Amino acid sequence: MLKMEFHRIGKRPVFWFILIVGILLALIPVIQIWPESLSKEDYAMYPMSPYVGWMHFVGETYLIYTLVFPLLASLAYSDTYAEDYNTGLIKNILTRIEKKKYLLNRFFINFFIGGLVSVFPLVINFMGVMTAFPLIENNYYFGMLVVVNGSFLPELYYEHPFLYIILRLIIIFLFGGVLASIGLAFSTIVKNRYIVLIVPLLFVTALDVLLNAFGQLSLTRIFLGNVEVGWLLFVYLSIGILGSSILYFYLGDKHETI
Repeated sequence: MLKMEFHRIGKRPVFWFILIVGILLALIPVIQIWPESLSKEDYAMYPMSPYVGWMHFVGETYLIYTLVFPLLASLAYSDTYAEDYNTGLIKNILTRIEKKKYLLNRFFINFFIGGLVSVFPLVINFMGVMTAFPLIENNYYFGMLVVVNGSFLPELYYEHPFLYIILRLIIIFLFGGVLASIGLAFSTIVKNRYIVLIVPLLFVTALDVLLNAFGQLSLTRIFLGNVEVGWLLFVYLSIGILGSSILYFYLGDKHETI
């Protein structure tokens, strides 16, 4: 089934569209900071390196990226359960494998694809900046002040910057996977594919507004911002993974499909 699913992903135009959008979001900041296009004022941030020029910190397209992030996570694959159900394909699949295995494979593939397309622009951007600037050691006092006290793990950033980048990518990957899972779980309730795809965006927007109203950090700032978050990050991840998986497996297994 896994081979069939990955083949199916490759034939989805929306998957390639999302990758193209991700490439554009990633490469526009690279072009903007390319050495030949810099002015004298831009040298205030030198010595420049990918650790400083990463779009997560200074990219002008990063705001767009954060706004469309829930859609990036959900569009690629979250509607496949609803698609299988509406087309009757699920009945054909379940004649060959057990329903629990089908649900399990669908959940993990969706989580992986949602996380992958979510971090794709950040990975491409970092690699793009590496083609223009060397991976030099960070220096807090010499034009590399992008992670300060009150930011996300400043000690790790200045002592082990590459591990910092990897950790940020893992966290964002998991956040994307959770949002994709929320869309997939909702597809067991509503079979309209288009509604399923925008549910993660509506969920994040509503929760951000609610948290801001109570003076708390929004989900977007916790997972995509450069702020100190502590245990909240892991609490929200745990709730998201457990909540979406329990809802999906319970309602998915409960539905009569054959």
